[in-house]
Amino acid sequence: MKYFFTGTFLTLALLISFFVYKQNIGDIASLPYDDEQHGLGDQIIIHFSHVVAENTPKGLAAIKFAELVKEKTNGRVIVQVYPNGILYSDDNEFEALQQNEIQMIAPTFSKVTSYLPSWQVLDLPFIIETDEQLKEVLTGPLKEQLLAELDGLNIKGLDFWSNGFKQIASNDYPVQNVQDFQLLRVRVMASELISKQFSLLGSTPITTTFDDVYYEIEKRNIQAQENTISNLYSKGFHKYEKHITLSNHGIMGYAVMINKPFWDSLDAELQQPILEALQEMSDWQFETSIEMNQIGQQELSSLPDVSLYPLSPVQKKAWKEKVAPIYETYQKEINDSYYKLLIEEVNRSN
Repeated sequence: MKYFFTGTFLTLALLISFFVYKQNIGDIASLPYDDEQHGLGDQIIIHFSHVVAENTPKGLAAIKFAELVKEKTNGRVIVQVYPNGILYSDDNEFEALQQNEIQMIAPTFSKVTSYLPSWQVLDLPFIIETDEQLKEVLTGPLKEQLLAELDGLNIKGLDFWSNGFKQIASNDYPVQNVQDFQLLRVRVMASELISKQFSLLGSTPITTTFDDVYYEIEKRNIQAQENTISNLYSKGFHKYEKHITLSNHGIMGYAVMINKPFWDSLDAELQQPILEALQEMSDWQFETSIEMNQIGQQELSSLPDVSLYPLSPVQKKAWKEKVAPIYETYQKEINDSYYKLLIEEVNRSN
């Protein structure tokens, strides 16, 4: 009984500490941009929130970025990184950024589509098929045009990061043939174009935050999801979703962004080293994402109760034919010029 009360007390104490701590972060972040922002010793704190684990391409990139910023600004700018959605989920981090409750986030491209539908160009399936093509798209003119759209949302777009290609993970049976998608409850990110893809395949797309996916799998509210190998492995989804189809049907990337008034308040002598840190991160992060997905695949393939299935050319062709209306929808209803630019950049890497 003594242990019970002690454990309960400690749990309550931790919860109270967390909520007080989170409230303090919001209070600090919402201060004016003059002396209060700089704090003691003229130091500026950037709160960087994201929803994935630290041992993922985005998680490691955020840590390395923080180290580089501290080094390049001689400690004048400190980036404090909060992983695993401990501050905000992917459902509310965007609004928190706009309100300067946090200063930086790196949501998936798909998440941005809720605010800027044209970003769905990066959700189109089976267009980007190699690492070379992906790098061309993530570093080319399309990136600059998409990031510029964020200005109208009180946000400064900084860069794109990669997490490679998405696969299909499922609970009960492998999803390889088009027929396997029928009536399947598939967790998808908040993108109308992605939802339409799976509807065309005969599935029921279910949108839920990344933080809630594990719970939804445990409760069998979803039967499958699309995700990268590194996310599937680092979050332990494979403990329930033991069938993984290596489909490479789409990409997952992140838009690194910062609150625009906060960014504009920084002197050029501070903005420059932050941009330099991001530039140095670019190649490292891209190569790290490839490596981590490869390592994750090797680890998963070594597990006796997890099965990996390649997608055959015939299966891939049938899948592409089913989702073909997606391309016309984007061109006619959303942004034809972005679609053409995407195709140009993909072809340029060949």
